[in-house]
Amino acid sequence: MQVYRGIPTLTNQLRRRPAELVGVVPVADEWTVGRHKEAVEDTVEGLDVPFVFDAGTGMYLNAIVLGVPLAPKAPEAVRAEAQRLAEGADNPRRAAREAELRLMGTPERGSIWSGRLRYEAAFVYLRPPRNVLDEDIARRTAGIVRGGLDEARELLAQEAAGLPPNPSLRDAVGVKEMMLLATGATTQGEAQERIYVRTRRLARRQVRWFDKLVNSLGEDRFLVAENVAEARRVARDSHIMHAIIGT
Repeated sequence: MQVYRGIPTLTNQLRRRPAELVGVVPVADEWTVGRHKEAVEDTVEGLDVPFVFDAGTGMYLNAIVLGVPLAPKAPEAVRAEAQRLAEGADNPRRAAREAELRLMGTPERGSIWSGRLRYEAAFVYLRPPRNVLDEDIARRTAGIVRGGLDEARELLAQEAAGLPPNPSLRDAVGVKEMMLLATGATTQGEAQERIYVRTRRLARRQVRWFDKLVNSLGEDRFLVAENVAEARRVARDSHIMHAIIGT
């Protein structure tokens, strides 16, 4: 979600160093895994020096580094029909996506874990203890509620002017809750609690994803640390990626 312009607080865009894919598209323009993959490939094509890729969620990372084939995006009418067919399923989101592919006649793709590693890569995986992660999430949530209301109001103003945020962004953690707060449909305390709960849930899913990636590709490719200081120390001692995480 950090690719969207005009909502730096809602999407936590505060960074210590510049990045290529932060604040680059309008909120009405939907950014997909496929677009992200193309943008990264266009950026690194022809590079003959090592580069650092700041990943995003596990799905985005797998699609790029494993070269997993991506299915085309379904038209809105197909998506609506697929969601109807998926009602009552144990996993409605997955069932809806499977229905979309059937309705479009798209050949079944392989597993998101089935691709081969496309780059000679080493991975820095910061995996903080759960209590530390929860404290960070609480601080981030408080910052969104404290500073994101004007951004949410601007999103509502754009929506009223006929330029609504795309559906993925509108439902994103923090954006959805703050837009409800801006309309008066919820209280500040309720918005903060919902953002905190949704972020914790998302964080735990991502930890499980990246743990599986470590197991899939092999521990020798990963530098796993509980914090940045530990990552730097391990890198220095083992001479792995020192120039990258030492800066």
